[in-house]
Amino acid sequence: MDRLVSDENLSSSMQTTLAVGGALALVAAAVIHRHKDKLSSLLVEDFATEEMNQDTDWQRLTISAQAQGCAEARIPASIGSRPLSTIGKSIIDDRTFATFYEGFQIGKAIATRRGDERCLGYRVDRQSPYQWVSYEEADQAATEVGSALIQLGENHGQNTFIGIYTINSVEWMTTALACHFHSMIYVPLYDTLGEPAVVHIINQTSLKTVFIDKPENVLCLIKLARQVPTLKRIILTKQLPSDKNTEIINKAKEVEIEIMTYTQLRDLGRSKPIAHHPPTPDDMFEICYTSGTTGLPKGAMLTHKNVVCLTQAATEVFSPVFTELETIISYLPLAHSYEQTIELYCLCNGFKIGYFSGDVRQLADDLAALKPTLMPCVPRLLNRMYDNIQATIRSLNSFKRFLFNQALSAKSNDVERHRVKRHMIWDRFVLKRIQQRLGGRVKLIVSGAAPLSPPILEFLKRVCGAYVVEGYGQTECCGISTCQMLGDPTTGNIGVPLNCNMIKLADVPDMQYFAKNNVGELCIKGANVFKGYFKDEEKTREALDSEGWLHTGDVAKWVPTGQIQIIDRKKHMFKLAQGEYVAPERIENIYIHSKYIAQVFVYGNGYKSFTVAIIVPDAEVLEKYALEKNITGNMVELCKKKEIKDLILNDMKQLEKANSLKGFEMSKDIYLHPELFSIENNLLTPTMKTKRPELGKYFETQIEEMYKNIE
Repeated sequence: MDRLVSDENLSSSMQTTLAVGGALALVAAAVIHRHKDKLSSLLVEDFATEEMNQDTDWQRLTISAQAQGCAEARIPASIGSRPLSTIGKSIIDDRTFATFYEGFQIGKAIATRRGDERCLGYRVDRQSPYQWVSYEEADQAATEVGSALIQLGENHGQNTFIGIYTINSVEWMTTALACHFHSMIYVPLYDTLGEPAVVHIINQTSLKTVFIDKPENVLCLIKLARQVPTLKRIILTKQLPSDKNTEIINKAKEVEIEIMTYTQLRDLGRSKPIAHHPPTPDDMFEICYTSGTTGLPKGAMLTHKNVVCLTQAATEVFSPVFTELETIISYLPLAHSYEQTIELYCLCNGFKIGYFSGDVRQLADDLAALKPTLMPCVPRLLNRMYDNIQATIRSLNSFKRFLFNQALSAKSNDVERHRVKRHMIWDRFVLKRIQQRLGGRVKLIVSGAAPLSPPILEFLKRVCGAYVVEGYGQTECCGISTCQMLGDPTTGNIGVPLNCNMIKLADVPDMQYFAKNNVGELCIKGANVFKGYFKDEEKTREALDSEGWLHTGDVAKWVPTGQIQIIDRKKHMFKLAQGEYVAPERIENIYIHSKYIAQVFVYGNGYKSFTVAIIVPDAEVLEKYALEKNITGNMVELCKKKEIKDLILNDMKQLEKANSLKGFEMSKDIYLHPELFSIENNLLTPTMKTKRPELGKYFETQIEEMYKNIE
């Protein structure tokens, strides 16, 4: 992922482009600024209609949900008086559908009518072009897989769970389609869960069949076989390496687990096809397990109604820009609801999905080959892209930097007017290489899973030649609940509610946040909100109140124009740039077991992909150690010594390993502070709890320095 826009390639291509087009762009700049109104129609290429934002009141993007029976909540102004209770069906191509099963058939019909039946794409290797499975072929493959599963003893209906433990691929999606075709429920698994969580999920859902692609994951499940007695078979979606094949087959026999290939499974289903068993709107299509911040992960029960209502909302929001058979690049984990919902939306609209080759470090190659028009993103990717562009700009000579700044200024005017235009001069000669690194055809970039830095979002809106919007959601609301409107020039917010849900703010008295002041815990209610957590009524009651409101735990406020801005977290958790939740108190409780540590404060935020920590050493232990090692100095002086810092860091690493902390949970740097947190210095509450916001402010300089040194 970090090599999406490499410094060397981007710098070389931008240098060449600016050298060739420099003189032309310079002359054009003066002409354009003098005659911009007359020349605008000749110099721009719109991929959205001129009328798309004319009806938008940019000073009032949300309205009271009083018509929905909830005066304290808000809905998007575009929904008008249409009752939310009627949302749960979607209309695409003048056809109404209430389940994804029906939506896929509509998508297939749209693709067929338009003469481009390509559905799922893949590459054999980095040198090959994309090869495509048509909608009809995907339908046939799913029918065969579903038929084979039933012949192997899996029943159709809501009592059957199928595990999918693979990266994004044609096989992942056709397996999911097979489950949709027979009202089965699929359960995604993924590498970062860890063995205890995998065992928990398999046992809680009584999985008998799991689809797997990686040999190491096959061996892992075989090793865990005694702990997961329901597991009967593993379906290999990829061919095993020859050196692993015999080992895996023999070990599977020892624990009585059947091994089948995807080809064998399809052959079995083809020999005896079984008629589909379509689902109903309230049927579950998936149990999506959250990665878990403390303890074992929870399984969110998501229904066909959930995903269909979001398909409707996304179609309404994005239809002005998506006017053709669009193409999406699939590389964000399909095990998460954010990526799944976007891909299911695409399939209902007859769009094409191109799967990456499996290595995010080579994503640029896949983008160049696929040339997508829709690109879901996470901040970590966009942050890296921004950093590389900025490094390239700094390496340009003064004339070329001038040209780039002229392009940025011209594009800023378009953004402020709620427009995205591809300019004949600026986009073709100055910004072209940046846009080509994304494939050259991107119309929309959607950022989610974590907050994106406002300056970076503002910059990308100007250089990408595409709409760049930020959204918000949780697994419990099928991944998405709010999104910025196309053309919204603002940053630092998560947009407005989608047309399938309403948002309200609830009081958080302990933190002095009150809804009457337009600030409070963000709560969601609508057709996209999940049924609850699988076999966990207590956690369900914590998330869903008696009126059906999903309490997100995020503290938000309403921006005067109607957008929502996240400002805090009700529980002491934060989300890192790659989208992973971190519970700092759990990590602190691990580090505090170090004999050298008296107090610890772990810090992280959504703009960084790792944590750092403030450590108050145990004075007695540290001074004793210093005396034994002939290290001189008082506590203040000891805290500044590198050898002391290394001592404590190494001890922390041992604790991280012993407690199986994930990589993103481990603090990459520490600052040693000689004074204890206390009530007197306002860093502890009267009940001796740490004041996290105060600690963050108190050590702001040290935290910034640690991040700067690491980067």
